Amino acid sequence: MTHVGARGLERRFGYTVVLADLELDVQAGEHVTITGPNGSGKTTLLRILIGLLRPTAGSVTILGGRPADPGARRKVGVIGHAPALYPRMSPTENLRFWGRMYDAPRAVDRGREVLERLGLDPRDPRPVGSFSQGMRQRVAVARALSTDPQVVIADEPLAALDPAGAVLVASMLGEGRTLLAATHDAEPFSNSRRLLLQEGRLR
Repeated sequence: MTHVGARGLERRFGYTVVLADLELDVQAGEHVTITGPNGSGKTTLLRILIGLLRPTAGSVTILGGRPADPGARRKVGVIGHAPALYPRMSPTENLRFWGRMYDAPRAVDRGREVLERLGLDPRDPRPVGSFSQGMRQRVAVARALSTDPQVVIADEPLAALDPAGAVLVASMLGEGRTLLAATHDAEPFSNSRRLLLQEGRLR
């Protein structure tokens, strides 16, 4: 079963073609990493896949539905290019807010378990704005996994992590779920199928 798919995907910004007739199939339980130089369109592709950006042409499916379908959206965990946490909230407060958005009552408990595995204290009352960049990245990972998603779509999920942290996060993201990650460093994703985004197409 295809969990993430794209057919004939095109995205233009004015006269600039970023994605051109792009095809993608990510099967249930598969781990796929997408690499490519800066400006190749990795973030644009992921934003289209999660419904934050409309394609100029083509179609996208997530778990058999459209990215905007509430049923599909609730089953997708997202890690953006930046952590995008609420800086005045503690990690637990960020998890609670996220869980309410996703209507996931166990999000706080799950997220706190992930925080512990990532070496953070879930009882830490400090606002995440006071954390280091690597710590904020760990909180963003915990938030994405807190809703127990079937699919994780991640844009540079290893950013600001030390090598040991990168290996741990890469392993956790794929535990029992489908994973699609855009990254400059695919090495920690040891069992992934690797694709290169170049000239608007995946190779």
